[in-house]
Amino acid sequence: MPYNAHMATAPPEAKLESYYKREPEATEKAILVFLRDSRNPHMVVYGAKALNAHLPDWLDRETKDWDIFTAGSAEEMAGQLERKLDKRYGGDFFSVEPALHPGTFRIRSKVTGAIVADVSLKDKEVEFKRIEGINYATLDWLENEATRLVNDPETAFRRSKDRDTLQRIKVFRGHKRRKRTKSGGDRYIDNSRVDTSMQGLRY
Repeated sequence: MPYNAHMATAPPEAKLESYYKREPEATEKAILVFLRDSRNPHMVVYGAKALNAHLPDWLDRETKDWDIFTAGSAEEMAGQLERKLDKRYGGDFFSVEPALHPGTFRIRSKVTGAIVADVSLKDKEVEFKRIEGINYATLDWLENEATRLVNDPETAFRRSKDRDTLQRIKVFRGHKRRKRTKSGGDRYIDNSRVDTSMQGLRY
């Protein structure tokens, strides 16, 4: 079947109302269930969704689509997820198409035309941390990857996005350091803690 999701005819009007009433929550739930499925243990989420998994809400980057690495066939895994989404919505609402980047397949809504997920073949080592049953790329890995992309002349088209990633991580780490220092009490210039156990006593 040709990958022409962006040209696909939208479902009948009677089903569109049901779609809009359930979107985007139904999409999010279907993808989360898919990622937690023990039959798909070799998937790692990266990109903005992974970044947000490590950061507090006030540092979240607004995003709707998921970036997923898989150790298996990206086309097959994208097809599985597309069927999971169709089942969740109760109709033929999504399609799979190859992305411009070789080895990546994207899932697109036939209703809105929006991309809901990119599934890519994992062709590199990715450090990950399991959070609430899902493998997310670690903050260190995301930072290193963003730094690599910022310094790569061929990825200038996404420079602002990668710089934003690095800035959010920097703010988060600075916030953690200040919070840790504050909760640890007063400290001397060498960062050793001030002994306050005798404070206020007179001899």
